[in-house]
Amino acid sequence: MMKKITTVLFDADNTLLDFLKDEHQALARVLETLGVPATDENISIYSRINQGLWKQLEKGEITKPELKRVRFRLFFDAIGFSCDKDPLEVNEFYLSLLSEGGNLLEGAIETVRKLRSDGLDLYIVTNGIAATQARRLERSGLTPYISEVFVSETIGYQKPRKEYFDFVLDKIPEKDKEKILLVGDSLTSDIKGAMNADIPCCWLNLADEELPDGYKPDFIISKVSETLNIISCRNGDAL
Repeated sequence: MMKKITTVLFDADNTLLDFLKDEHQALARVLETLGVPATDENISIYSRINQGLWKQLEKGEITKPELKRVRFRLFFDAIGFSCDKDPLEVNEFYLSLLSEGGNLLEGAIETVRKLRSDGLDLYIVTNGIAATQARRLERSGLTPYISEVFVSETIGYQKPRKEYFDFVLDKIPEKDKEKILLVGDSLTSDIKGAMNADIPCCWLNLADEELPDGYKPDFIISKVSETLNIISCRNGDAL
């Protein structure tokens, strides 16, 4: 017998928040300040290095302090730029600019507003940096609809670790996993994490990618607003 979904765990970046837009705007200002051309190529190089480091973090190969310390050093090395500033100082400047973001993906605010008005409990589950995420979420207008934000940095474990989701499940009122749905764009952190925790999940496939072996999302959508259709069909048919 299907059960009604009462609780949705949303990833933040590239699920509700438009991280790529926030990143581009913040990084362009950092590069301009340093006298480095803010070209699409340079921003793409940084993004590729940064994404690689976050994948290492998910696997437990590096820590978040290490990520903060090395990403701009690796970037400067990659573009052949000799920076007279401490890369960690540059990173802090970048984070301060990133926190001024809060751009939303299309349909994000309408989706959470409708789910909340229908009585569902909504939470954010994110591996992002706590202070930066808090400010971006506040600026985005999402916070009135979100009951709580769970950040790996404050929990001590990151997605996809089962310990991260054990912490979340201990804190939220809903204890029946069949009534919970996780929605996220990352196969390696969101979908893998939901599978580790045995939580139903929905993959937000923004880039229309092929689903690789080893991942089994319960639903696949291309826009976050399609979450409404899933929950409407599920809750309408559930007893």
